[in-house]
Amino acid sequence: MSQKHPLQWLNGLRALACLSVLVYHLNQHRSITALADWNWDIYQFVEMWPIAVSLFFILSAVTNSLPFWRSSIRGFPVPKVGALLQQRFFRIAPAYYLALIFTFMLGLGLNGYTDGAFLRFLAGVTFLSWIHPFTFFPVDINWPLWYISYDMMGALFIVGTMVLMGHVRKAYIPLIFLIIWSGLIWLHYWFTSLHFPHVDGIAGEWFPSYNPFVFGLHFLVGIAISWGLIWQEENHVPHSKIYDILFIMVSIGLLAFLWIIRGAGDFDYTFFHSPHRFPFATIPIALLVFLVPYTKYIGKWLDNHVFHTIARLSYSTYLWHAIIIVLMTRFAFGGEHDLLMPEWLILSGVTITWAFSIAWLSYTYVEIPVANWWRIRSEEKEKQI
Repeated sequence: MSQKHPLQWLNGLRALACLSVLVYHLNQHRSITALADWNWDIYQFVEMWPIAVSLFFILSAVTNSLPFWRSSIRGFPVPKVGALLQQRFFRIAPAYYLALIFTFMLGLGLNGYTDGAFLRFLAGVTFLSWIHPFTFFPVDINWPLWYISYDMMGALFIVGTMVLMGHVRKAYIPLIFLIIWSGLIWLHYWFTSLHFPHVDGIAGEWFPSYNPFVFGLHFLVGIAISWGLIWQEENHVPHSKIYDILFIMVSIGLLAFLWIIRGAGDFDYTFFHSPHRFPFATIPIALLVFLVPYTKYIGKWLDNHVFHTIARLSYSTYLWHAIIIVLMTRFAFGGEHDLLMPEWLILSGVTITWAFSIAWLSYTYVEIPVANWWRIRSEEKEKQI
C-alpha cells in the first residue's frame, strides 16, 4: 500500500459533499414555473442531494475512529479520549460560534427579536438544539446550523463506541456492533414516540425523525468502514483497477437510484422513517469511502489541489453560505426566492465566491490559530506531566 494516509483521498469525497450541499441549497431558489420536462427532472434530481449529509457523517466517523482502530489492530498507542474530544471541540466550536453569534445578531437586525430566539441560540451554543422541535434551528436565517449539534453528538458517540470496542475481545466486536445497532434503532423509535409539540415549517416535518440515534446508524457505518480501511492498511492491500471499476459501478448505481426516485418525499425509500435515504443511499456512500483509497486512478484524480482546498474550507463554507443566500435574495432580488435563470446564476456566482472567501478567512484566522493554540497548549501539558 502507498505510504499516503487514506484520508488524503477521502478529502476529494469531502469536497464533492461540500459542493453537493451548495448546489442543493442554491437549487431551491430556482424558479420552477413552466420548466421543460428535462429541466424539471434535473431540479428534482438535485433535490435528492441532501444524502451528502450522510457522507459528511461517515467521513466524520472514519476520521474520529481511525486512531482507535490503529491502536487495536496495528498496535499504535491508545488514543487519549480527553484529548480527542477537546481536539474535536476546538475544531468545530470556534468557527461555529462565530457564525452562530453573527447570524443571531444579524437576525435581530433584520427581523427583530422573534419568540424564543435566545432560547434557541442557547441550545445551539450548548449543542442541544436536537432535543426539541422549537430549538431545531438555533437561529432564524442560517438553517444549515441544525447539523452541528448532531455532528457533536456523533463525536461523543464515536469516541464512546470505540472506547467500548477497546475493552472487549476482538471476537466479540461484531456482537457489540449488533447490540449498538439494535440499541440505536430502539432509541430512535422511543424518541419518535415522545409527544413533542407541533411546530410549523420544515422543523415540524423533520423532527423528531431527525435525532442523534438514527444518525448514530450513519456514524456506526462509518466506524465499520474505518475498521475495513485499517484492516487493508495492515494487510498492505495494493491499489488496483478492480477498485476503480467497483467505485464507478457503485457511483453509477447511486446516481441511478437518485434519478429514479427524484421527486420522492424526504422519508420515502428509507428504513425506520429515517433521513437521507438510509440505508439505500448510505451503504453505497460507505462503499465509495471504503473503495477510494485503494483505487489506482480515481483516488489520484480526487487527490488534487482544488479538491484539497475545497475540503479544507468545506466546514466554514457550510457555516456561511446560507447567510450569503439570505442577504442576496433579500437585498439584491427584493425578497424574491424563486429566481429566473439569469438572476439565479448571479445568486450562485456571488454565493460561491463569497462563501469560499469568508471560509478562507475563517479557516486562516479562526480555525488554524485556535487549532495551533490548542496543540501548543496540549504539548506543554504533556511536557509538564
